[in-house]
Amino acid sequence: MEDYPKEVILKDGTGVSLRPLRPGDEALLIAMFSRFSEEDRWFIEGNVTELEWVKNWVKQMDQDNRATIVAVLGDAIIACGTLTREHDEAEKHIGKIRVSVVPRFREKHLATWMLLDLINLAMAAGMETLLMPLVEDRDASLIKSITKLDFSKEAVLKNYIKDRAGTPHNLALMVKRLHRVWEPP
Repeated sequence: MEDYPKEVILKDGTGVSLRPLRPGDEALLIAMFSRFSEEDRWFIEGNVTELEWVKNWVKQMDQDNRATIVAVLGDAIIACGTLTREHDEAEKHIGKIRVSVVPRFREKHLATWMLLDLINLAMAAGMETLLMPLVEDRDASLIKSITKLDFSKEAVLKNYIKDRAGTPHNLALMVKRLHRVWEPP
């Protein structure tokens, strides 16, 4: 995490700073997630607009099993990406990725910048596989984008999750295998 903060330029030319999540960011996170629709928040793990839940999330950050980076524009957090490592020995080589971007900044390659950093963090931590569960129809453009980063759709869990109205959706399990040694084509 010593490479932070770092500046990235979005597709529209906006400069954004990436840095680790830190204590004191709770109100900024709540403000960010409050900019999401209720439907978007439905598919996010946890009650991300409740202060006590967010405080607990920030307090329980453990660099050995979770790394969270945020994208900051001015004095606002506009995106959040988390890499979580399982505690179980059998799954310790697997990292689970979640990225949330404020609607106004979607389709501007911010998620890509954050994913590239999370991939690098996973490789530095010795992880071998990354898992990114996505709602197949809602996240179609993200699924298309991350295939360019060598993620592949390993499985689709049919009608696995439901939206607020109770309509079932497929959950796509997107997986990236990390290479420890560079091999020429």
